[in-house]
Amino acid sequence: MSRKRKRKEKQEAPPAPVRRGATPAQPGRSGAVGSAVDRILVARWVLPSILVLSGVLRLANIAFLRGTPFVDELQLDHAYYDEWAQRIAGGDWTGGKGPFWVDPLYAYFLAGLYAVFGRSLVLVRVVQAFFGVATCYLAALLGRRISGSAAVGTLTALLIGLFIPAVYYDGTLEKTSLCLVLVTGALVLYFGSSLRSLLLSGVALGLAVLSRGNLLLMVVLGAAALASHRAVPSSLRGRAVRAGAFLAGALAMIGLATIRNMAVSGEFIPTTANFGQNLYVGQVCASGDGSYSCPFLRPDPQFEEGDFRTEAERRVQHPLTAAETSAYWGREAMKAMSADPSAVFQRAGRNLRLFFHEYENSDNHSVDVQAENSPVLRLALLWMGQLFPLSILGAFVSWRKGRPYRLLAWIVVVYCASMLPFMVFARYRATVLPCLAVLAAMGLLWLKDAIRERAWQSLAFATVLMTSAGLFSLAWPAWMVEAHEKSMGMSFHDMGEDYLRRGKEDDAIRAFERAVAIKPETFIGSMRRLGDLYLARKDYPRAERYMLRVLQLKPNSPLARSARVQLYTSMLEDDRYRNDSSVKEKLAMARDAVSGTAGSREAPPDHATGPLGAGTRDAILARLRGEAPGTPVWLRFDDGSQASRELASTLRDLFTKAGWQIRAERALSFHSKPGLFVYAADERPPGYVQAVYDALVAGGLKPFFATGYREYYSAQIAKDPGFRGLSFDDDQTYVLVVGPNA
Repeated sequence: MSRKRKRKEKQEAPPAPVRRGATPAQPGRSGAVGSAVDRILVARWVLPSILVLSGVLRLANIAFLRGTPFVDELQLDHAYYDEWAQRIAGGDWTGGKGPFWVDPLYAYFLAGLYAVFGRSLVLVRVVQAFFGVATCYLAALLGRRISGSAAVGTLTALLIGLFIPAVYYDGTLEKTSLCLVLVTGALVLYFGSSLRSLLLSGVALGLAVLSRGNLLLMVVLGAAALASHRAVPSSLRGRAVRAGAFLAGALAMIGLATIRNMAVSGEFIPTTANFGQNLYVGQVCASGDGSYSCPFLRPDPQFEEGDFRTEAERRVQHPLTAAETSAYWGREAMKAMSADPSAVFQRAGRNLRLFFHEYENSDNHSVDVQAENSPVLRLALLWMGQLFPLSILGAFVSWRKGRPYRLLAWIVVVYCASMLPFMVFARYRATVLPCLAVLAAMGLLWLKDAIRERAWQSLAFATVLMTSAGLFSLAWPAWMVEAHEKSMGMSFHDMGEDYLRRGKEDDAIRAFERAVAIKPETFIGSMRRLGDLYLARKDYPRAERYMLRVLQLKPNSPLARSARVQLYTSMLEDDRYRNDSSVKEKLAMARDAVSGTAGSREAPPDHATGPLGAGTRDAILARLRGEAPGTPVWLRFDDGSQASRELASTLRDLFTKAGWQIRAERALSFHSKPGLFVYAADERPPGYVQAVYDALVAGGLKPFFATGYREYYSAQIAKDPGFRGLSFDDDQTYVLVVGPNA
């Protein structure tokens, strides 16, 4: 008998387990349905049909999203990889001068396509759609290889083919699609029987590590499982050879990045130099709802590496290498974890919920917002919320069926555990999709058999188990609802900005209004845009409504105050309002409000500096010492006032004594009104800017505080090139202006 025929005989499905509480199966409707399902799942035409359906869904999604925001004009990670790939394709095949900051494989994949076919984003997405189809086919092989059942393989392919997040990621310029096909291929080869299969499995997994760094743990887990498996060959030497073949393939691929990193930096960095930074973000910057914010960090891969290094060097007061920077932030993260262990467990609990929940938490753009343009993404097919309960059931009923099932479950557990200290975004969990799909297929087939055999007691237990898992993955706690709303609102705002850049004002207005409708106090920028757009259209009532709402939420914003002046000035130039006394009165009040900005002729009487006695200095110093050493300060003073110069000198000494770093101390180019003024460059300044204001208040002073000054200054310069205000350097976050005494 041929080896091929023997293998086919071994792949016959195992007999159904005997269930307690089962009654003998009777011929009837449920049995007929079960038999029909069995016949369909093993029919030769089904798997090709599933692959075609998977491809149609993915290509249709690409077609629907073509020409919509974020598709051609890339942002964040998508733009980072695209620009990096263009540099590589242009001749920089080493991928840059320093160690890799993010996982490099996807950039080289894009660069290969660009070098051969030119930069075509459509081509990239079509290739990734075929990756998605290949993943479905490989998942079918995986399910069949593990279970010996064609039905399990077919159902596994169907689950992945209909998994809407996978459809979405296959259409984005992002590494998830590439990583998923590599991981699925590695699993298929891992469960093969030959050394060659294990070697190739290691190669595939090593490449996957270069697209998702924390998969390095899977290399360790896979080798350990092979070394401890007492199967043929059962000798210690045989197990070591199998584990060695797997490791050799993986380390050969990972070593390419390691050698390259050592060549360009002289440091041992296996893949990327961002471990410490990622841990710090997950433990210190995380907001507890799947998002994060660091005062010194711009959340864009274009700037993150530099921002982390600059801040670390500012704190330690000497230059750092890439490895030293990562180690520094790792230590800072561990300090934070040691200081508040309960918060660590609370964050881990929420991350566990995010990992298996229906919510597609995104660090780029919301899938739900993209579904506005793609009917495919709105299909009620399969999401993580439904897949998780099925996979839990499958893991439970297959645990004793064999070691491969347990290994799939352990892969999910270990990978999930590796994510808990960090940020958990939905695209990260897609890596374990093939494992979950195989287990879910086992769960579905078990349910089918249990119904056919009328195993009511077992079905009751399964109902309780799946209901509990479903509540975990489908119920929305309040914090997650709020996070989802914020994510959608941010995507709608970004969508509006994209439409504006392309001259589609009607679409932009609709997008901004969607953002504002979700949470007005969060999306002030959208309201500001709406005010400007309606003003340009001379729809003054709507413009006023949004501008007043901005001012209510940001009463200290010079930009909001200036916008009102522009609104009422424009209204008085319009024949409909030219003689309207109420508009004239509003304009006068708006101009009075603008007098609170730098360069005004009048000064608010309560912004006096006052003398700095010993008690005042001590109070200011105590508050300033609450910030990290090296925190920056920018000082400006009125050179025409001796009082201003003296007070600026006193404050400079206090900042220096508190350990702050004086970045600049310059005279103003115009005469300032009396008082102290803290102007933040952005609407949401770093926390230390608030600390400056708080320190002055603690000393009994009454400074004026305003945010968004950089944008305000740019707007004023655009209208009046002779405007006398405060220009900000690129890295400047605020300025403290010391005017003469009141």
